[in-house]
Amino acid sequence: MTQATLPAVLVDAPLRPPVEGMRPTAAYGVLVGRLGAATVHADLRACLEGIDTVVRAAPLVIPPAMADVFSGGKRLRPLLVLAGAHAAGRPSARTRGRAVSGARAVELLHLASLVHDDIMDEAVTRHGVATISARAGNSRALLAGDYLIGHAHAAAAGLGAEAGTLLGHTLVRLCEGQAEEASTVFDADRSEPSYFRAIGGKTGALIDAACRTGALAAGLDATTTRALGRFGHHLGVGFQLLDDMLDLTASHVSIGKPVGHDIANGVYTYPTIWALRRDPGLRRLLEELARCEGPRTGPAGEAAHRVRASGALTATRQAIARRRERCLGILDEAVDGIGPDGVGLLADLAIAVLSHPGG
Repeated sequence: MTQATLPAVLVDAPLRPPVEGMRPTAAYGVLVGRLGAATVHADLRACLEGIDTVVRAAPLVIPPAMADVFSGGKRLRPLLVLAGAHAAGRPSARTRGRAVSGARAVELLHLASLVHDDIMDEAVTRHGVATISARAGNSRALLAGDYLIGHAHAAAAGLGAEAGTLLGHTLVRLCEGQAEEASTVFDADRSEPSYFRAIGGKTGALIDAACRTGALAAGLDATTTRALGRFGHHLGVGFQLLDDMLDLTASHVSIGKPVGHDIANGVYTYPTIWALRRDPGLRRLLEELARCEGPRTGPAGEAAHRVRASGALTATRQAIARRRERCLGILDEAVDGIGPDGVGLLADLAIAVLSHPGG
């Protein structure tokens, strides 16, 4: 089995992103180190410039002053599309063009899901930037999200019917995951299966789609394409586990929200679910929090402290490690379809994403 060691390509990889505002990440460093800065920059810039064109094309839907909502970010999903397209070897110019279209489609769907999430969560900011719903109201935000979904499907159509079907199924899974999470808000009896169903839809589905879309762009066989999708699913679940752990440990400055933000909003993630089974006092605290009509930041911070003290973070790291090993095992099975170099590229990505906060 591929060994889970930190990719050497991260050591010297240049980390200056191709567009202003994009956050350099370990995943970006892996791609630059493996494929070269010129290739990654050209394809990623083409993808992101296409998204910017979409965002600015309909000022009645998305006013120009709100375009900053869609700038920046880690861009993990387009990077994974590009990685999938390169996994079987050096792609042709046509394949690279198809991959750029696929990356644009997946990222547009991701952006749309964030806009709709902000409506449901009544979020005022995201990473320090005011949301569309906070600036222009829920009706405008709903319209903006639908607009992005339409453009996502248009971009996917260029890859053929299978890519369009994949995007449609991904949207269904996103909705199912969001509904699963919404049905358990402030539920101290939330189960681990419920949690994994939610994040499998909300996060795993899009990263699954990113990896499959790259494979479709490259024309890989059906067995290999399915394997890359399963790889993406487990990568996405591990990525969300890491993000949920950060909610309990990282500073407001680094993640753009206070520690215990999920707890304050009644979203009990894996660490909290794990701790609830072992700390009766935490259950009582969360029940009080659910009844709280004023600011919840203080009680949520206390609850986050109890979760950390329970050993839940160690359990979460172990869960992330299990997902990483699942990813590597799937890649070993896919070696006939993508070759050792492709396995190495995607293995490095999985190790980097699941070893670094923020991917």
